[in-house]
Amino acid sequence: MLWVSLAVLIYVGALLAISWAFIHPYRLPIFLSPGALGVPQEEVEFTTDDGLTLRGWWVGKEGSNRVALLAHGFMMNRCELTPLAATLWSWGFSCLLIDFRAHGRSAKAKCGMGWREKADVLAAVRFIRERVQGPRILLVGSSMGAAACAFALAQDPRIAEAVVLDSCYSRLASAVGGWWRFLGGRLLGVLLWPCVHLAGPLAGFNPLSVDVGKALGSIPPENLLFLHGTQDTLALPEEAKRNLSFCQGAEIVWLEGCGHSEGRWIRPEEYLKAIRTHLANLRLIEP
Repeated sequence: MLWVSLAVLIYVGALLAISWAFIHPYRLPIFLSPGALGVPQEEVEFTTDDGLTLRGWWVGKEGSNRVALLAHGFMMNRCELTPLAATLWSWGFSCLLIDFRAHGRSAKAKCGMGWREKADVLAAVRFIRERVQGPRILLVGSSMGAAACAFALAQDPRIAEAVVLDSCYSRLASAVGGWWRFLGGRLLGVLLWPCVHLAGPLAGFNPLSVDVGKALGSIPPENLLFLHGTQDTLALPEEAKRNLSFCQGAEIVWLEGCGHSEGRWIRPEEYLKAIRTHLANLRLIEP
């Protein structure tokens, strides 16, 4: 009986430690910059409504009022979407690459897996509007960044004219389980599933109530493009289909054989063609 009690205590302690680490993720160092790819690079910072200082890069395109805000995924930073920023710059866009709270070089805070980060997206849009007169804004989010964009748009659908959501989860509870499944397979996903419940009090909100699909229902579907890998084991394809069901008329491009946020690396031509076609349909670039 003593051994059973000890095993339970160790298990619960491990779950609490893992939950804490999930809310305070490891900060990946800077590994790629716009300047390294031959495009302009300016270090910038701005403040969120809840008082956090966020940092990022501004990639300016002189004479253009088209601006792309690029939002990275969990345990990544502004570097993740730097190659896409270089491409968008060549298409005539200025770009803002940000570090979310608790990531990169932005302020210490609790990570919200997209729920808290909606405030970061809204602050970044405010920065863009102060920087560029009458901007036409494109939001591009990867994984957690995609969820953050969706929640920000649900709060204010006017912040962007075009939206690209890559590998977006539909329910946060599913994403947390998917993260463990992504790292260690189905067994690890089952063993660590209780973290969803334990993380709530630590995070300060209920993960079970965070629903991207419902948030998407308030966004004009013609502005939305979903990109999703057919082999995504973190945000399963069923999650993408659920998101799509809340915004009938939005477009989805399936990237065959790609896992979570892998499309831009494994099928770059299809990935970029889908984004360019979407922007052309919305008259943000020439066909």
